[in-house]
Amino acid sequence: MALRGDKDATKDVDLIVEDEVKAIALRTAFIGLGFEVNLQPPLECSASIDAKIVTSPQGMRIDLFVKRVCNKLTLSPGMKARSEIISQYGLISLRMCSREDIFLLKSVTERPRDLDDMAALYRQGLDGNTILQECHEQSSYTSTDDDRIWEAFLLAKVEEMEDRYGLAVPWKKRLERTARSRLAMHLMRKELEKGPMVVTEICKALELSPREVRALVTSLEAMGGVIIDRGKRPHMIRLDTMHGNERS
Repeated sequence: MALRGDKDATKDVDLIVEDEVKAIALRTAFIGLGFEVNLQPPLECSASIDAKIVTSPQGMRIDLFVKRVCNKLTLSPGMKARSEIISQYGLISLRMCSREDIFLLKSVTERPRDLDDMAALYRQGLDGNTILQECHEQSSYTSTDDDRIWEAFLLAKVEEMEDRYGLAVPWKKRLERTARSRLAMHLMRKELEKGPMVVTEICKALELSPREVRALVTSLEAMGGVIIDRGKRPHMIRLDTMHGNERS
């Protein structure tokens, strides 16, 4: 953001590399330049505990992430494709993420200043379709035991941003619908882990209408998440264990 002129200053530099080998090489280079490994990161960096943090005697701090940022979002092919090259230093290409991807990355942190940054980015003009698509694709990079729904994180921050700064995000309704749908799918999977169920049982467990449940079941079936036994009525629905490790 500082390089683009979206903010006046920054307390640290966030770098993301694709593997541990590159991270070790960069950290070694920084140490050679006088930086020290910070084993007790500042309090505001507690959410970034997976970062390799190095600081210089002058107070400059670099947070070095490997593939994932703050143990949450992943450096995806889409993020890399949208990034812009800043400089080339021998074999090192330094690129900066798009405004849309920075906006999304800041939506999953708890640092107080990130909401200010999100508002500043939004005022520059953002492509909501890009943000929503990347948010959706991030689910494919999380493990099967990760219950976090990125749309819910983003929705909470967007609503907070609107309230604090008097903004109106035109794509918030789409985000809200997606977050609600993904939450319902997640809860349905949890219920089906207990065993096969019929629509009426799912309706009672999730407090949803039959129409809503049938729509969710149809979506999950298309994704390979559930199998419907149509051999008898009412239809029995169970998890598809053959595709259970795939994420929507």
